[in-house]
Amino acid sequence: MYNFINNKAILIEANIKKKLLENNKKKIIENNRRIIENNRRMLSYKKDENRINFYLGDLDKNIIFKDLYNDVNNLENESFYKFLNLEELKKKINKMDNNNHKKLYLNILHNTLLKYNICKDFTFFVKTGDIQDVITVPCFTKNIINERENNKGVILRCMNYSRHWNDYYNKTQDLPFEKKMSKIVWRGSTTGDENRKGNRFILIKKWFNKHRNIDIGFTNVCQGKNKYNFFKKPIMTIREMLNYKYIISVEGNDKDSGINWKLNSNSLVLMPKPTVTSWLMETTLIPNYHYVLLEDDFSNLQDKLIWCENNQQNCKEIIKNAKNYMKQFADENYEQFLEKCVIEEYFNFYNLNQIS
Repeated sequence: MYNFINNKAILIEANIKKKLLENNKKKIIENNRRIIENNRRMLSYKKDENRINFYLGDLDKNIIFKDLYNDVNNLENESFYKFLNLEELKKKINKMDNNNHKKLYLNILHNTLLKYNICKDFTFFVKTGDIQDVITVPCFTKNIINERENNKGVILRCMNYSRHWNDYYNKTQDLPFEKKMSKIVWRGSTTGDENRKGNRFILIKKWFNKHRNIDIGFTNVCQGKNKYNFFKKPIMTIREMLNYKYIISVEGNDKDSGINWKLNSNSLVLMPKPTVTSWLMETTLIPNYHYVLLEDDFSNLQDKLIWCENNQQNCKEIIKNAKNYMKQFADENYEQFLEKCVIEEYFNFYNLNQIS
């Protein structure tokens, strides 16, 4: 009896293992099918050279990667990395603690490079996290500050993708502009430098509870800025903010993480001229055409509110222009194709100077 039960348990376990193997095999086949299908689709796309060159910036033919690799030997830190090849990136990831630099940047970059099947034996550099300074080494990054001269960051879409693009591709239900409240709204954290242009601290100190139709406040006090606890207001969801006709975009540590969904909404975006650019290409946005331009000190915020209220048709036109601008990012497969092109150009350009 014992042997019968034992044999039956062995058979059940064997069947479970067999089914797991079959399921894994199906997943691998399906994943390979998707990769092949995606590669075929990419072959049919035409390159947008303007966008590719925008993300690449000024590639420097005078840079010798072998020399550069040695020169930056002492620059490695928690946000700057150098790799001889893809395998070295994987080893680095395996050794790291499970922090944001690993989860949101290096892991995603590794999977992206692996998916595109390029650069396995090429040297490359990576800058993770929020970018607040000029990048002097040609490295992959999520964004750069607007000064392109001597700025060698190569912009990719994949790094910290979820934070910046999920709410664009998974659009929250919106209202028609006419049905929204005629008020300005903004919510955010106490991130960023209090001395940079057009920062959120100037905005809050100037307009917090100063006008009944300007509803702004911090929802999270962080980075040791406890003096701003006085300016806290309840958290708002995107759906709640979309009840307002006018939404402010203001940068934090670097870009406004919500600007993508804001420009793609039926609300009007008001903001100072961006100082940071990413895959969204913020520097190509045209003031008073894609958004309403605010002064860096927000002194004209009330005047702009009055203008908006008196020029509703113009507001709708600006919203339309912004949404048309955002349409260029709508095809995720094409965006992946462009990103693949950017990465290939990076490696092709510097390939002759690889470390032997």
